[in-house]
Amino acid sequence: MNKILFRYLFKGFLFPLLFTIIAFCSLVIIADLFGSLEDFIQNKATASQIFHYYLAYFPAVIIMIVPPASLFSSLYFLMQLHRHGEFIAMQACGVPLQKIFAPFLIIGVLMTLSLTALQLGPGGNSQAKRDQIMEDIKGNKAAVHAVRGIIYKEEAEKRVWYFRQLDFTKNQGEDVEVVVQENSGKDLKKYFARRAIWKDNHWTLNEVNRIDYDSANNFSQSTYFDTLSLVSWNTPPRQMVALEKKPRDLNASELWKLIDKPRSIQKALLAPYQVQFYTLVAEPLSMLVLLLIGLAEGGRLSSRHPTAGVFNALFILIAFYLIFHFFQILGQGSRIPPAVAIFSPLAAFTLFSLYRIAPLFGIRLFSRHS
Repeated sequence: MNKILFRYLFKGFLFPLLFTIIAFCSLVIIADLFGSLEDFIQNKATASQIFHYYLAYFPAVIIMIVPPASLFSSLYFLMQLHRHGEFIAMQACGVPLQKIFAPFLIIGVLMTLSLTALQLGPGGNSQAKRDQIMEDIKGNKAAVHAVRGIIYKEEAEKRVWYFRQLDFTKNQGEDVEVVVQENSGKDLKKYFARRAIWKDNHWTLNEVNRIDYDSANNFSQSTYFDTLSLVSWNTPPRQMVALEKKPRDLNASELWKLIDKPRSIQKALLAPYQVQFYTLVAEPLSMLVLLLIGLAEGGRLSSRHPTAGVFNALFILIAFYLIFHFFQILGQGSRIPPAVAIFSPLAAFTLFSLYRIAPLFGIRLFSRHS
């Protein structure tokens, strides 16, 4: 009996959830297609380019729509149970509420784990990949694949790099100057290279002139090399351009490398990248938070006024995203610590959903005693 009931509730929630996800995905992609159609036509985009454009965008769409889809799907299914009297009948037969909600929570946990794997893997900078493909369609490859006039400091190695242009897809820099300094700040060597190539996890300079300085910081000698391989110089190009790119253009791995060892980067400059990394972690977790809200409001539905619970859930959903984005802005501006900015709204709405769901289990919080 328990297995039959579990399968019934599991399928009853899973099917509307999948339908809602497909419906929401279709609406988002169709809306984007209408906005991008003119660019596709003007630039004579091929079917393959359009396919890869939406293939790159798809992970971002999934991560965006699954959490609210879980809320609406749980509300819909619980409304159907209330409408046909099944919810009350299950409770009357002695089925505890935790068994009724268990299939919802199992699906929620599985979906959260899937979203986390997608978010921290290939989907972390999905929108940036989509934008790159659009720029490629428009013929502006340099706009997304290269950074001009970049200066990068390696504090531990006491090196300062300057690139006239650094292409982080080809792993190649043009017109490069590198200054190697002592701990005191005096120059030891300077390298002036026509080209710098990142290969086999180190840098190689081509057509390079090296200038050496003595202990008094005076010119000592100048040496020319056709090719100079520098095996110990192992900072990758993408790490060098990280602060030159928008936070959403970096995936989770690139963001973590940037914030894990911030070195001398100012907190104000680093905060948006920290916020973006914590956002990538928090967005999948919002699936469980909104599912709990859906269960709390769905479990309290009245057969006479079912729409009241729907409006409550819709109001809570809007409040959740408004507060979440407001705290994001506070974190990006270094008004509050980035981790606090991202996870405190999740914690607050989780506690609120538990407060709303507690009476269903006979738990009365803050009850008044005469």
